[in-house]
Order: sequence, then C-alpha cells, then structure tokens
Amino acid sequence: MKLSILSNINLDSLIGRLSKLYDVYKTEGYGAWIQEIINPDSGLYSFGPDMVFIIIDGEEMCNGQSKSNSTIDTNISYIEEAVKNNPDITFFVSNIDLWTRKIESVKSGAKERRLEFLWEGGLFLLSSKYRNVYVFDLKSIVEDKGREQFYSKKLWYLGGIKYSMKAEKLLEQQINRCIASAKGIRKKCLVLDLDNTLWGGVVGEGGLEGIELSDYKEGARYKDFQRRLKEIKDLGIILAIASKNNFNDAIKVIREHKHMVLREEDFVALKINWDLKSQNIRNLSQELNIGLDSMVFIDDNPIERESVKRELPEVTVPDFPQDTSELVDFAIELYNDYFYTLNTTDEDTVKTEKYRQNMKRRDAQKSSASYEDFLLSLETKIEIRRLSAENVQRAAQLTQKTNQFNLTTKRYSEQELLAMIGERGFEGFVAYVSDRFGDNGMVSVVITKHKTDSEVELDTFLLSCRVM
Repeated sequence: MKLSILSNINLDSLIGRLSKLYDVYKTEGYGAWIQEIINPDSGLYSFGPDMVFIIIDGEEMCNGQSKSNSTIDTNISYIEEAVKNNPDITFFVSNIDLWTRKIESVKSGAKERRLEFLWEGGLFLLSSKYRNVYVFDLKSIVEDKGREQFYSKKLWYLGGIKYSMKAEKLLEQQINRCIASAKGIRKKCLVLDLDNTLWGGVVGEGGLEGIELSDYKEGARYKDFQRRLKEIKDLGIILAIASKNNFNDAIKVIREHKHMVLREEDFVALKINWDLKSQNIRNLSQELNIGLDSMVFIDDNPIERESVKRELPEVTVPDFPQDTSELVDFAIELYNDYFYTLNTTDEDTVKTEKYRQNMKRRDAQKSSASYEDFLLSLETKIEIRRLSAENVQRAAQLTQKTNQFNLTTKRYSEQELLAMIGERGFEGFVAYVSDRFGDNGMVSVVITKHKTDSEVELDTFLLSCRVM
C-alpha cells in the first residue's frame, strides 16, 4: 500500500509511524501540500500513491485572515482539481477545528464556527460529486478527546509541533481504519448474548416485566445500546443471537417488549438454547457460510467469553464494559474497531434478509429428493450486464471481499475498475441472480482483456461465496 500524508503543519512523527506499515511519500516541507496536489509533475504523482490523506489545521489555513472565506473556496477548488484529474487515487481530506483564543465579546459571534461549516460543506459537496474523495473526520476526534488533550502548547512553543503525541496516535488509528475499509477489511457478523447484554436482568427469573429496558434510568442504557447496534446492522453487518435461555421466554421479550429496538427480523439467526455458545457460534458460521474470523461475539459473562476464546480462537471476543452506562460508547468502539465502513451499497442495507433467504434455500435443499431437483426448484434467473459507473461500487466491494471463489484474487477500488474498463481492450461484466426465495443482487464480476482477435486473458473471475 502506497500512501501520502500531506498537511499544512508538521506531522513528521505521524508519518514516521505510518512508514513502518506502509510505503509513505513525504513532501519536502509540510506547507507544500497545495503545490503537490495541483502540479501533475510533482513528487507526489511520480510516487504514484494509492491513497492521499490531507490533514488540514484550520487555524494555520485561515491564520486570522480577513479573507478566510476566499481562502477556503480557493483551497476547495485546488482539491477538486486534484480529485478530478486523478480518479485512480483515493483522497481523504480532513474537516477542520478552529481553536482560536482571541478575547472578544459575546456579541462578536463565533466566526470560527462559520468557517468550519464552510470548509466541511465544501468537502461534502466534493464527496457527493466524486467517488474518490472522502471526508476525514478530524473534528470528531478533537471533540471526543477534548482540545486540551489533542493540542500541545508545550510542543508548539518548543518545536512548532501542534498536535500532541496522543492526538497523532488517534490520527494514525483513524488512518488505519480508512485504509482497512477501503480495502474491504471488516468483520461480517455480530453475535450477541441477551440477558444483561441486550437488556438488564435475567428474563428466566423476572419474566417480561422484570427486565431492565426502558426510556429512562437503568433500562435506558440498554435501549440506547440496541439503537447503536441497529445502526451497525443497517450498514450491512448481520446480527445473530447466541444465548443460554429458554427459547419461549427470550423470544417473548424480542417480539412483545415495547422497548425492544432490535426485533426478530433484525437477526439473521436465533440460537437460544442451552448448548455451549462456542458450538452455537460454530453452527452459525456453517449455516451462514462465513468464516469464524468474520465474527465478533458480545457477552457480559467473562466465563462465557473465555470459553469462546478458548474453543474458537478465530472469533473476536471484546471485553464487555463493567459499567453499563458505557454501553453506547462500547457500541461505537465496536463499529470503529471491527465494522468501520466508508460507504454502503443497496445490497448492504438488505443483507440480513439475503442471509435469511439463503437459510431457506438450505432448508429446501435438505427436503429435496436430489440436488438436481433442488436446483430446478429454485427457478433461478441470471442477468448479465456490463460493468459501469452505476454498478461499480458493489463490483469493487466484491473484488475486495471475495476469497473462496476468486480465480485471481485481484483487489480493485471503484476508481481502478472505472479506469480499467475505460482502457482499450478491457471489458467488464457483472451478474445478478434471483430465484423463488428472493433477489441476491450482484453476485459475480468478470473482467477480460483482449490479447488478440482470438485470445482473451481472464483478469478477474469471482463468484460471491454466499451465493455459491
């Protein structure tokens, strides 16, 4: 992975740490980011990065100028020119935090806030217009950790270094998340316990009315936790349950409790029984046809967590917060650490239903007289289309995620696929599959390159593991 970190302040130590993981281009002088991105002959483009991160310090950019608005507009136009002229490079551009300490009256108004909104608004317009640019959310990192921790007055006055060591570690962490997501690296399934995890208390002891789940006090923390989990699910992550419980007691809460946010249809499978949780998770992996290393298991009980870690070391098992008032923060950490995503496709939003359909197909296969009878009963329809700007997002996702049936395992970004099919001799195709159980959407990507009039090289041929 080749990347570049550009900035209008000194980020040498951050670049040094990232250089241990990636091939990183470093500019001569930290203030030369504009010259680097607008000059087609610059060292940046000679280096040929896959990704460019532009980390902007707001105070340095605006620098107390009376014409800060025009400075922002001009810099946005420079970034747009770079993004438009280099579609095969993915750009991440930070929003800004303006921490000025000017002493003025309340009536003077917060000009800094207006400039922050102006810059971020410009970036979001670029993000909606171009596929290869994303907003790098520096502002949220500052807000989460606080300015006193993010900035270092001592380092600034001693060596012209604006951000603290802690801030640079947080930036490194966020850069790694962006890179992993761009490469399609994230977990697929979140497996959840029920008692004292999705609600407070034990349903087998207190019944439907005896658990903690409400809009206020103790029960509100569990309801808010469920809200965040549902947001993760809506980004294309499948949820499942592995709980030691009487099925009828637990399903009654899921179906009938008025404060349940996650309902039966939000889960791809419900393993509610008295079997070992490790066995239930193993069964889920087989039924869903996903690897154990794609699963994250959440349980309040340290004994159950340790058992799963020991029996299924491939499964990720985070520690559960001892203070349940931190459950919302825990959900956000889960998303950032294991499920972070830059974008979602239409297929992502209905992924739970697609896995449910697959389980129905599996049941139909078991009840068929033969495998051939099963295939005929599906009434499968296949539609082949050319790869285009309209379907490239899902196609790129498939090249990044598909491993089991991928003849060349070449990974491509959206920009790389569009550039490739624009070249003479290359052709791209995608296949969509539906049957009597539902629509699987795009399931295959094929890219060919014509060598001669009678010879074609197969660059990529893959089929979704879920559909295969």
